[in-house]
Amino acid sequence: MKHLEIAVLIMLWTVTVWRLPSAVRTAKQRALWTAFAALTLSMTLRLPGVIIGLDARAGVNNLSTLVKHWLGMIAAGAVVEFVVAIARPETGRRLRARHYAALTAMTVMAVLFVFLVPRPREATDFFEEHAGHGWATVYYLVFVVYLGIAMATATWLFWGSARHASARWLRTGVRLMGIGTAVGVLYTLVRAGYMTSRLAGLTDGSSDVPVDNATDALKYVAIGFILVGSSIPAFGVAWRTVQDGRHHRRLQPLWQDLTAVTPDIVLKAGLLRGPRLRLYRRVIEIRDAALALDAYAAGEIRERARTAARQAGFDPDTSPAAEALWIRAARETKGRGAPPVASTRKPGTDGIDDLDFTTEVHRLIQLARVYHSPLADDFLHSTTRETTA
Repeated sequence: MKHLEIAVLIMLWTVTVWRLPSAVRTAKQRALWTAFAALTLSMTLRLPGVIIGLDARAGVNNLSTLVKHWLGMIAAGAVVEFVVAIARPETGRRLRARHYAALTAMTVMAVLFVFLVPRPREATDFFEEHAGHGWATVYYLVFVVYLGIAMATATWLFWGSARHASARWLRTGVRLMGIGTAVGVLYTLVRAGYMTSRLAGLTDGSSDVPVDNATDALKYVAIGFILVGSSIPAFGVAWRTVQDGRHHRRLQPLWQDLTAVTPDIVLKAGLLRGPRLRLYRRVIEIRDAALALDAYAAGEIRERARTAARQAGFDPDTSPAAEALWIRAARETKGRGAPPVASTRKPGTDGIDDLDFTTEVHRLIQLARVYHSPLADDFLHSTTRETTA
């Protein structure tokens, strides 16, 4: 169990340091970082050397226990703040009853700890040392009841917000965090139930160590789920960034070929920051270039493009192959300086904001593949030969 505790502590410190830059930028990430930082410090206070050093320096037996429990409550409250920012952002900036509840519980614990909980000597494990003692049990119940309510609230909000998450990796991360907080609820129920049963004399001290080990295992499982769940969205964003950059490069040849004959559609603004914004701009400009070339594709060319696409094994109704063929022909027509054969088609209701962006990107990648294929070369040669014949 000690090795598992050290492994969890190392992961907590790693995630806390890793998330520090994002905590500076946004309030939502600041709440999550606060949760990890408080939990990390709380877990660090479980180390024997830290416990003895803090208590000896302060001259107060088991002061580290009170500080550790306070940090655990701060961590639980910060998790609730984080999920509120996700699920209920309209209430996130207002001081809510949960803040008063946390302050009240921490104050009650401090009063009980200082004036009523007997601490004649330094105890290495507060749970085992004070199980069955009246005021110590009340003190501990205040802690675990607050923790349980916070974890139950977070679980409810996590699972509710997961249903509305658009990205799969975000849904997965939120659900894993919800599982972690649900395990946290189980942890508090077991601890509270056992402390109450010891106080009532229903169990004896022989179960203290097994229950302590079992609940510690639940705690590590809960922390593990929360750590993994909170990291998945970050890795998901990184993966999307890589994919956006790759898609941007794959659309580069098509964009260059189309904008060479439609330079007016290229946005004059400076280069946008971030792969997603650059890809968004590239998609817009390719679509605008296709609209500009629409007037250079006669109806006959479009029908021939559909026929050629069908003969090549594409379904003209679901594949962009036919569109790629007539755009290629229209591009060559405009490039030769030929006049348009019809008025330029105006954008309809299928604007970029009305589309599934990911679907549109993949559609344009398929279009680009056909546009630069031997099929398009053959189609262009045949249409050019018939036009000049």
